[in-house]
Amino acid sequence: MSDRFIRWYRESGRDSIFSDQVAEFNRCGVTIANPATGAASVINVDGDDVPVELDLLSWAIGVRASSINVNWWLSPDVNVVGEYSHEPLGCEIQTFWLDGLNFDEMEVMKSAVMSTAVQVSTPTRALICDTHGITDADDWNSAILYGSAELPGIVDSLLLGPEVSDRILFNSGNLRGDTVGHQLTRIVAT
Repeated sequence: MSDRFIRWYRESGRDSIFSDQVAEFNRCGVTIANPATGAASVINVDGDDVPVELDLLSWAIGVRASSINVNWWLSPDVNVVGEYSHEPLGCEIQTFWLDGLNFDEMEVMKSAVMSTAVQVSTPTRALICDTHGITDADDWNSAILYGSAELPGIVDSLLLGPEVSDRILFNSGNLRGDTVGHQLTRIVAT
């Protein structure tokens, strides 16, 4: 069994949506600042939390120089590690690691990411929610970034943008797509 995760592929990483994301996550009950300390933090190579000013964190994510891991907080004691990475194809990938969360906490995180995906101006290429650890997060890159018509598995929620959903549905006889709005199609097994 793999780790549980949510992976959000934004169509273009050219424009940072970090401040909009922070605001929308806040509305959903997820904060970038630890509720007890009031500090945002990045995770260094040793796995330690390093406090960082919100403006500096926003800048670092916006320059897309390398991957950055941050903590998102559901309470002073419950966090989700979020990884920001940028692919040469111009796509921003955010991965939220859900291990250690209970069902309700996973639903809060899922709601925050889905709500943000439909609120921001940059289109979503794909949003994968695997709360059971059926697949490996990196296995999705082939289908989402590189044109494969094979999915690594069917997960809790799979929302795809038009280009990816058209390719996947055209090449698969055991899937169907339901339009959910915001140019996204929910893919389900038939």
